[in-house]
Amino acid sequence: MSHTLPRFAHTTALLLVAGLLCLQPAQAALVKIGVFSPEGFATGMQRWQPSADYLGQQIPAHRFQMLPYQDLGELEDDTRRGKFDFVLTHPASFVQLEQQAGLIRLLTRRHRDGALQHTSAAVVIFTRADNRIQGLADFARTPFVTTRAQDYSSWQLVQLELERLGQDPDHALSEVTFAGDSEAVLDGVMSGDYPAGAMAARDFDRFLRQGRISPQAVQILEASETPGFPFRFSGRLYPQWPLGVLPDTPAELRQAVEQSLLALPEGHVALEAGHYAGWQPADNYHAVRPLLSKSLSRHVVERQLSVANLWLEQHRQTLLITLVFTLLAWLLIRLFAHPRKLARS
Repeated sequence: MSHTLPRFAHTTALLLVAGLLCLQPAQAALVKIGVFSPEGFATGMQRWQPSADYLGQQIPAHRFQMLPYQDLGELEDDTRRGKFDFVLTHPASFVQLEQQAGLIRLLTRRHRDGALQHTSAAVVIFTRADNRIQGLADFARTPFVTTRAQDYSSWQLVQLELERLGQDPDHALSEVTFAGDSEAVLDGVMSGDYPAGAMAARDFDRFLRQGRISPQAVQILEASETPGFPFRFSGRLYPQWPLGVLPDTPAELRQAVEQSLLALPEGHVALEAGHYAGWQPADNYHAVRPLLSKSLSRHVVERQLSVANLWLEQHRQTLLITLVFTLLAWLLIRLFAHPRKLARS
């Protein structure tokens, strides 16, 4: 009897502990969302983690983590490696990843400008009013200034507009300077350093409202206006950023994320932090596909260069040793050959 009670108590304690462990909630599965963040990691986290936290509240079986990338190439490489479940990037990058990684469009980000909400992006291509250039067709080996190479609402849309009008950007522009931001682009054009430049339509409108630009001092090339879009712009409108999902992401998770983001309530902290108005079903990104051939060819060249650099890095020591022995052999041959020449003479 004395041995039975302790054994019974021990067994009972184990069963209680096991029961308590079963009652503990299972650890939430981690969901990774890659985000292109030109402003950097810290700003990207401040801007997008509240949206991830909202998803975690709506889908408690999962924990959502935003992974901001300032380098678009690194984001695209990690997407191809399958590092993420979802990816938020600009449309030119999306159509490339759609082809290379099977990325599937899920939702399109909605913007708010004043009282208007929209899902469009547009560029302003402009010159000084006293410039001889009247349209994009007048570009002929013209120096040009814009913000950044990977800026969708600036340089990417400039390429689309030039190609839409039958202009090859490589021939229409003699050089393209990436000044970094819209302020520098404005200064470059208005000072006369560049005949023409481009920036996001939103930034150009802000400079007009601030009095930084007089409407009489500039001309917008291929100027357009569209009801429902608050700014004047060049050419045509293009779709806003999509949220894409990787093909191996479970369908239940994909559907839960889609429904939760579509139901994101007005005034939520995630909208305030992210500077956007919400989400809607994904737009068609066919208009952006002309950039695909350029981005794919650039990726192939970069891939070839990276493979070549890797081979050189791995075989650098062998190449140096081979070079040293070749030089020594050449010197020895010269040394032995020189006495024989003297002897003959």
